[in-house]
Amino acid sequence: MSKDNNLPLDDFSNPPAVPLVLDVEQEIKIPMDTIDNRAEVVEEMSKSDIDEYGRPNLELSQTDLQKKQHRQDLQNLKEIDKSFAAGEIDENTKNFLYSYYKDSTEIYHKFKQSINGLFGCNPKSIKYINLLEGKIDNETPYFYEHVNPNTTMVFEYEIEAPWRVESKIPGSPVERINILVVIPKMKDVKRAIQKVKVGGKYDLERQKELAKLKSGQTIEEAGLDKAKLRTPLQKMKDILRCSVLAPRYDDVLALYSQSLTLGLADKSSRPSKYLDNNIQNAQLFFKNSKNYRDMKNYLHIQNTDGEPFNFFGEVQYKMEAQFFRADIKTHLEYEYARKHQQEFFAAQTEGDKKLINAKIYNRLLNIQKLNSQAFDYYNLSVLQDARILEDRLKNRGFKPDKDGTFGYCRELLDNNLLVRSSMALTDKTFEKAPAWLKDMYQRYKLNVDKKYLVKLLSKYNKKGKQKTTTTNLAKINRNKRDR
Repeated sequence: MSKDNNLPLDDFSNPPAVPLVLDVEQEIKIPMDTIDNRAEVVEEMSKSDIDEYGRPNLELSQTDLQKKQHRQDLQNLKEIDKSFAAGEIDENTKNFLYSYYKDSTEIYHKFKQSINGLFGCNPKSIKYINLLEGKIDNETPYFYEHVNPNTTMVFEYEIEAPWRVESKIPGSPVERINILVVIPKMKDVKRAIQKVKVGGKYDLERQKELAKLKSGQTIEEAGLDKAKLRTPLQKMKDILRCSVLAPRYDDVLALYSQSLTLGLADKSSRPSKYLDNNIQNAQLFFKNSKNYRDMKNYLHIQNTDGEPFNFFGEVQYKMEAQFFRADIKTHLEYEYARKHQQEFFAAQTEGDKKLINAKIYNRLLNIQKLNSQAFDYYNLSVLQDARILEDRLKNRGFKPDKDGTFGYCRELLDNNLLVRSSMALTDKTFEKAPAWLKDMYQRYKLNVDKKYLVKLLSKYNKKGKQKTTTTNLAKINRNKRDR
């Protein structure tokens, strides 16, 4: 009631009239965060707990570590039994969850071996990473027994990269690269239950899609999304998960494709967020407002006794620069956006809802900006690789083409520069760049420009609605030059 005239607040405010500006789950969800409920974790933990998040217990022996994990397994099984007794999950779901949580030490051993199988070797180092802060402990020695369902670790592999253009130069040795694999904690059993239970996230997604089916229609006739029609158990493949971080896009693509070719993983129903890194997918790049990219598939977790695999681990492939310069920060932005959305539905006044809408939208802008900055940094590193390759070619007696460029370098740039969708290159982009970078851009201008999209102009259709025409910056520059 108003203090002045005791009139109801509803006379001055109409909260239902304010729609939600963005559905966080649909518009700005960042796939596969390495930490469940990141915002809650950050807010509820003390500074000392945050500093130690996911760190192995070095003070415990291997036997003690196994005993500790066994106690955790028993507690997890109690949670599953509790959910079954309450009617939230059926017997098939109970057995499915049991298979992952009854002996997590053993399944983590199989998981580690299956990750090694992706690269055909053991890691050259095992390190602890604090996923809340993005910091890696490079000082302390860690071993296989320290990698368990409650730790956050990094495996480092050194592998050959025959797919790289540098490896194709006659007489050159095969390039060797370092790959990082980030292994977060095993999904908390309560979170897993929330996703697969009746009325849980996966069940609701399926029922929402089925509701579109009209009487007498087939799934095909209704045009339903078959991926959304999968059962909760078919969708639950991220109880175990990891992120493969490579230096460049050609590495990401090769490793992802190799895992499928060798039959080590199943393809995800979700298409690559890199959109083939192809300018022809311009419209889809513009639709990707948060500018997020990755590739994903499902690793077969092999049984140590040689029997067929029974489990999956979700594997996310992306560039190392993207993970450390964007993901660690954007995931927290998403969690805050989701929290704002909950506040929106609880808000009692029109003004509060509008204010919260603005907060959600600002989180989206922050996500977009962080990803853009990471990709800017990455693209500059690709130009640096091309410059290093030029020196290597010159030292081996190769001569540039008439325009001062090398074919191998053009191929490297074409394969690896990421398509940008949020901002085109301008005359000032390299204004404060060092001389070598300005020189590289001037000589390889067409190779760089064609990876940058620009909204050229806006027109209005017959109904008066604005429509946008998109083109490629390299085409504009060529037209200017021709004139």
